[in-house]
Amino acid sequence: MPAAARERTAREHAARTALDAVFDPELDEPITDLGFVRSVTVAADGALTVHLRLPTSFCSPNFAYLMASDAKDALTALPWARQVVVALDDHHDSDLINRGLAADAGYRGTFGPEAEKDLEELRSTFRRKAHTAAMERALTLLLRADPDLTEEALHDVVLEDLPHAPASAALIRRRAALGLGVAPSDPVLVDEQGRRYEPGEIPLRLRFARAVRVSIDGNAHFCRGLLRTRYPRSGADQSPRAGDSTETGGPVDAGELLHLTVPQKESVS
Repeated sequence: MPAAARERTAREHAARTALDAVFDPELDEPITDLGFVRSVTVAADGALTVHLRLPTSFCSPNFAYLMASDAKDALTALPWARQVVVALDDHHDSDLINRGLAADAGYRGTFGPEAEKDLEELRSTFRRKAHTAAMERALTLLLRADPDLTEEALHDVVLEDLPHAPASAALIRRRAALGLGVAPSDPVLVDEQGRRYEPGEIPLRLRFARAVRVSIDGNAHFCRGLLRTRYPRSGADQSPRAGDSTETGGPVDAGELLHLTVPQKESVS
């Protein structure tokens, strides 16, 4: 392979690796794992073009913008990227979003009066949900490992008590994103402000956290299937879900959906 071709291949790989850090805000998974990255093209002069696709044409515009904007930021940080174009395909607001991204207009500049909340408010909302779900996964894993451990006793569980597992590592990442403590002695079961729940509150709080996790997992399964239906070859671009293993709390199932009140998919504008 010629040197120029090798360099281009290496840069495409670097671009996809950078996109691994871009998450769907609602599903709490990388857009690369979800199959949302349609193509990555690197020109000889370092110009970089990425096309994104979503499960439906009517996915919430603010979610779509957040992913596309984060993707552009991640790619622009690559030292060799001279020009970065991120284009959202086949969405009812594609033209609007793509114009805003090209002009670096920002969220409010792109959507104008419709942008009632700024981007950081959106990001904060979904970081809180992601933390709640990650906390439930880690604590459920702990409860399954120790049948004698009661839900009320989770009040005293600290981070160093969690098993060495992907679910625990994911919780640490979610806590760091919210600015919560990540020291080994920090309590696990806390709200988004880092406040510990009283033992009597824990069963209800844990049930709510489970509902949030089931909602996220259910939406993730649904959206992955929709993408494969809309783009039949996209399944090859999707990575297996960590949530589908029993290690991280198990896949969503009909029993959970029947016994929990699952919040409806939220659209924040």
